[in-house]
Amino acid sequence: MTNVVETQTENAQPQRSVGKIIARNTIFGIGGQLALRVVNFIFNVLIIRTLGDAHFGEYSIVLAWAGLFSVIGDLGINQYLSREIARDRNKANELFWDTVVVRFLLATLASTITVGGAILITDYSPQIILGIALFTSTYFFAALTAPQESILTGNERLDILSVMQVVTQIIYMTFAGLFLYLGLDFVWLVVAGVINMPVIIILQRKIIRRNNLGPPKFRINREIWWSLIRAGLPFAAVQLSLSFAFQIDTIFLSHYTSEQEVGWYGAAYRLTLTFISISTSFNNAILPTLAQEYVNNPQVVRNWYYTSVRFITLIALPIAVAGSILSSGITQIYGADFLPSALAFSILIWDVPFIMYHSFCGNISTSIRREGSAARIYMSVGILNVVLNAFLVPRFGVPAACFATVLTDMFGAALFYITLRRALGPGLKLKRMIWIAVAAAVMGVLVLMLRDLNIFIAAGIGGISYLTVSWLLPTFSTEERGQLLGFVKRVTQRLRPIVVQG
Repeated sequence: MTNVVETQTENAQPQRSVGKIIARNTIFGIGGQLALRVVNFIFNVLIIRTLGDAHFGEYSIVLAWAGLFSVIGDLGINQYLSREIARDRNKANELFWDTVVVRFLLATLASTITVGGAILITDYSPQIILGIALFTSTYFFAALTAPQESILTGNERLDILSVMQVVTQIIYMTFAGLFLYLGLDFVWLVVAGVINMPVIIILQRKIIRRNNLGPPKFRINREIWWSLIRAGLPFAAVQLSLSFAFQIDTIFLSHYTSEQEVGWYGAAYRLTLTFISISTSFNNAILPTLAQEYVNNPQVVRNWYYTSVRFITLIALPIAVAGSILSSGITQIYGADFLPSALAFSILIWDVPFIMYHSFCGNISTSIRREGSAARIYMSVGILNVVLNAFLVPRFGVPAACFATVLTDMFGAALFYITLRRALGPGLKLKRMIWIAVAAAVMGVLVLMLRDLNIFIAAGIGGISYLTVSWLLPTFSTEERGQLLGFVKRVTQRLRPIVVQG
């Protein structure tokens, strides 16, 4: 009798739709990211054109140096908290406030190292040092904002986080735009980034309470602090390696080239990151859902991995091909001072497929509890990046930093493919990947022929030709075609009310 009741209870529970949950979070993320990236792109152009190459170079140095050491303020604890809440919602009660306190202590250590290192071992100007010192105040605010984000992430509410990201950026742009209008220097852009954080803390707390997600009552257990740090170390290794990958090139350039050249590289890199951010929403959406699903149904993770890799390639490869061909026209948006950025962008844009892939793989590794393997890969990538930059940048400058970035991310992508193939088995279907490359090559030839036209016309015709050729070739299986059409349908349904109301 007991078995019958248990069976009925299990049958009465609603079935989780992994695809629906990921689609919901991805759609909200894409909507938020699309709006955010369009506005942010325009605003970045305004910042770069207003500051000029030298001052933008100084601003890039501040962000690179402070960003490099910001990992110390987290040590991977936040990502560990997100995963644990995704697996067991009660973990928020056990870990939240201890995470906040530990992160606050780590923020003190991180700010000391960041500012002290800039003063003692660099020859940065007083303005750059001031900017770095101001930036470190964000470490302390993040001690609370990041754990609150973990509550939302662990509860699979990436839709709320996407809205919060838009709000955060709007607040930053409001103050930064005002400071630029008043003719203030780049240090005030750092101030604008600090101002919005208290507002975000309050908004996050209200949203968490409104959705009955907490935050839990204040409770501290000092006995688990060391275990928290230890559990976060594999994630910290990943974060540190990524920080080196994103920041170390700028730091090397700041010592061996002029501030103008740093500005050219920074402008090209920011433009590249705009394209990379296309995959951010999907990568964020998969982590909590697949982490929970892997416990009961590992095959779901395997299927999502291989299907997603093909779609990442489908999106990233044409971006790299067209971006390298049209680089001169694309970088003209920054003005005449930044024309040298075209060469850097034509190289860096090839980083898009690799970084989109291994960023996705990092979250997959966390979902299947292979963060240790991911940490070793990212550490290898970080070490290689430092070695290449140290050897090449003093001799060849900006182009060397670009090639070092692409080569290290290519290396990381190869390591992730080998690791996840061992963990999940084969299933990539390389023949379909080859057809994607054929479609991208056809598009590349057409864009090359049209490169003297208006850049939007050339890119538009190239994009339409790529989609058409990809659909006509045996690029997709019948199931993948259905998934793609279903995803487009869901996006259209989500956006239709917005369009009608608009």
